[in-house]
Amino acid sequence: MKKEKEKKPKKIGAFKGVFVPTFLSIIGVILYLRLGYIVGTAGLFYTIVLILLASSVSFSTGLSLSSITSTIKLGAGGAYSLVSKTLGLEVGGSVGIPLALAQIFSVVFYIFGFSEGWAYIFPTHPQIAVVFAVAVLLFLLSFFRITVAIIAQVVVFGIVVLSLFSVYAGAGWIHPEIITTASSHSGSIPFWALFALFFPAVTGLMSGVGLSGDLSDPKRQIPKGVIWAISVTTVIYILTALWFSRTGSAQELVSNNLFIVEKSLYGPIVLLGILAATFSSALATFVAAPRLIQALGETSIVPFSSFFAKKSDNDEPRRATVFVILIIITSLALGSLDSIASLLTMFFLITYAIINISVFTEIALGLVSFRPTFRIPKVIPLYGFLGSVIFMFLINPISGFVALIFLFTVYFWLLKRKLPQKEGDVRSGFFISIAEWAAKKIIQLPESAQHIWKPNILIPVVITRTLLGNFPLIKALAFPNGTMTVLGVNMLKKEETAPDSHDLTKEEIEEELKELPDLVNKFGDEGIFTSSSIVDVDDYTDGICISLEAMESQVFHPNILFLPFKAERLSRPDLRKIYQTARKQNVGTIIFDRDEDIGLGSEEDIHVWLNDKVIDAEFYDDRDFDLAMLIAYKLYRNWTGKVTLWMCTSEERKESAHYYLRKLVYESRFPSNTKINVSTDSLKKTMSDAPQGDIHIMPASEELVDLMLDIAKVQNKSFLFVSDSTQESVLA
Repeated sequence: MKKEKEKKPKKIGAFKGVFVPTFLSIIGVILYLRLGYIVGTAGLFYTIVLILLASSVSFSTGLSLSSITSTIKLGAGGAYSLVSKTLGLEVGGSVGIPLALAQIFSVVFYIFGFSEGWAYIFPTHPQIAVVFAVAVLLFLLSFFRITVAIIAQVVVFGIVVLSLFSVYAGAGWIHPEIITTASSHSGSIPFWALFALFFPAVTGLMSGVGLSGDLSDPKRQIPKGVIWAISVTTVIYILTALWFSRTGSAQELVSNNLFIVEKSLYGPIVLLGILAATFSSALATFVAAPRLIQALGETSIVPFSSFFAKKSDNDEPRRATVFVILIIITSLALGSLDSIASLLTMFFLITYAIINISVFTEIALGLVSFRPTFRIPKVIPLYGFLGSVIFMFLINPISGFVALIFLFTVYFWLLKRKLPQKEGDVRSGFFISIAEWAAKKIIQLPESAQHIWKPNILIPVVITRTLLGNFPLIKALAFPNGTMTVLGVNMLKKEETAPDSHDLTKEEIEEELKELPDLVNKFGDEGIFTSSSIVDVDDYTDGICISLEAMESQVFHPNILFLPFKAERLSRPDLRKIYQTARKQNVGTIIFDRDEDIGLGSEEDIHVWLNDKVIDAEFYDDRDFDLAMLIAYKLYRNWTGKVTLWMCTSEERKESAHYYLRKLVYESRFPSNTKINVSTDSLKKTMSDAPQGDIHIMPASEELVDLMLDIAKVQNKSFLFVSDSTQESVLA
């Protein structure tokens, strides 16, 4: 017995799934019930300008949608799916939520339009009863099966086409004297208020895109259906505006919303077209809105996402449909057609703006993955974006600001929630492009490392516990603008050890290094940009030196090598080799010789030890302690600590030492409470007699390796032995 094939929901094509719903959403309320009023108020010339302006934004958005859907697999939710895959879930959600509201209010808008046509036939029927009856009927048609709605739209499409023929064959075109009375703006209503009233007419492309999840081939069907629908309907609007201007006077057009019925060849078919068009537009949008909410639920964008994400057995978003009808019923009780129109305009202009900037971003980045079969120049989405934003503020600056505030509020709310990203987007590519541009500019400009210096720390580790134990100090050195690169050093030879390996086996070290990426991500959450990589080496010192040489050619290479272990754990030749390599690659070096008992103490008391040879050197040019002083200042700021400068010299040079240190504090802009201590005893004795302190910072170099090791061995203190890279300046 053959296994019965699983039934899949039947997909729909470009004509039924895109062209018809887009066409019917555009040819609806505005064309039949408000275009005459606009012509009577604004005149034919300004009406055509208004139509072309609105259609230009809609057309550019349609072209942008067509281009990007030919390269991106568009999922359920239409525009939301597009923006999410381009700019991320947060931006997609900040567009998806207002778009969902706009679609719901569109249904309300169309229902009110239907009620006006119904009232012409049955003037005694209460409007409230009519609108609620229509809402319930829409709910029943869309709740059970989408195919019912699609079939109904095709029938309505035929009726609308017949009604348009009846209009154009009517009494118009024969009163040229009437043109004069309807060809100039009366000034009674501002142009941009009329634009806001008209603009919902050109938002219909969202209906076709909203069914993207039900199309058999969205990449080909959306471009074909959308472009044809916008082109055809724009011609129809201009033709109908011309018909109005030649058929009725300004007074007739303004006072009679159903003028088009009375002057057509056969009024009943036009009236039927109004009812059918408004009803079908409401139905198309009613079908799309729950699918958008369901898509938002699948990606945890909206509250109660798990509730809305669930579909019925036949793949229908019934829970979202119930929610939509509840909102619609509430809106019907509170709104009116004209008040809803202005609200819709703002929501759709926001959506159009974000769609266009998403496509512009993709085109501008020029990534290999963006290979649309339908190509457009980037000026088209740029115009769509700028036009949408400008029109928002021309219509109503206050409403425009409110709409943008709503958009950014939703965005930051979603950003705070840290949504799980199931798919990648192009945001990283966007910032990479900015970084590449900046890198090219940096290469072209003269060097200014001293003025823009910030700590970029490279820390080689063999085991993760080394990183954990030293992170508080590293954070204090790097925060807030510094970076940290963790270099995992994997020792390939079993007989070789590293200074921080604690005699672990090779297998144990490999297990530790596997945890490095997760640990680095946690450090990134602490506010420091952190990255990591692992190198396989035979020798620890050679591995560090080779890594420094490889990174030197990078634009944003590390400028500090932080060695998190006692200096005595490396041999003198190895220390000298590291110092030589680091200096050659313009990298400073810090060796953290931590006292096992004291550690960092209370993280407050900072001591800096300077050599008295600097007294005889040129103050502004010849220094070997710049990095040591900068490190002291970073610790002072992040620990809210206090700094003490020390110098050991002879009795004869004591006054000169005081003068030098006071000048250093002043010129380096150190805090005024910085203490200065000059001792005439030896360095070892002075250091032994000095307060314990939390950290002692000493300038170091290849030539001072022996002194550094000697001091660290006899002093029970925590030291930072710091070597300059010559690229920093405490006086900058």
